[in-house]
Amino acid sequence: MNILCVAAHPDDTELLCGGTLARYAKDGHQVTIAIFTDGSIGDAVVKPDVLSVTREKEARNAAELIGANVIWAGVTDELVFPNQEQRHLMIDVLRAADPDVIFTHSPNDYHPDHRYVGQLVFDSYFQKGLPFMPNQARPACRFAHAQLYYMDNICGIRFDPTEYVDITETFETKKAMLACHKSQFVAMEDLASTDMNEMIEIHARFRGLAAGCRYAEGFVRVDAYQRGLTRRILP
Repeated sequence: MNILCVAAHPDDTELLCGGTLARYAKDGHQVTIAIFTDGSIGDAVVKPDVLSVTREKEARNAAELIGANVIWAGVTDELVFPNQEQRHLMIDVLRAADPDVIFTHSPNDYHPDHRYVGQLVFDSYFQKGLPFMPNQARPACRFAHAQLYYMDNICGIRFDPTEYVDITETFETKKAMLACHKSQFVAMEDLASTDMNEMIEIHARFRGLAAGCRYAEGFVRVDAYQRGLTRRILP
């Protein structure tokens, strides 16, 4: 299958579904990580033009660990909006990956970039397979009934998973992918007094307790017309 994660920022993927993507890759599926913004504003010291280059390199290094493709959409960090221009861009992102499974942000996550990326994915889902959509850079992809999942919120706040993935065997890969985002470790310490390694350890253990395993990631399957499947497709 073609597996797509559409995240707002570099490192969101690793924080919220890196273990699951590693399992898909290990099982031989094609994984694509689409990062919608350039990550350029998330530091109090490093200038945006420098930070954007650094964060793209870090994201590609992380994806390489599981053999994933990267789509770098390049929207300015902190300026995601569910408008017409960004809808067209998101349709092309989905078309480039031609997904069977899509992961993206939950509608009630804390960050507006997260929420609007999730909305853009949902709103662009149907259009990815329509061949006569105007002003698209890419041709329509398969009109497949791809299953859409919302990823956990940061720290699990106000998120009740409907499905879990056991990531015990891929948790070290998740950590290694996250470790590629060196600039973000510094920024999270400076701006939020947060140790990201500690954060994912606690989060994955907590979800693992609920799922009956050591480490887990939680998701909500989006049940909507032309999106539902009659079988579980998570690993």
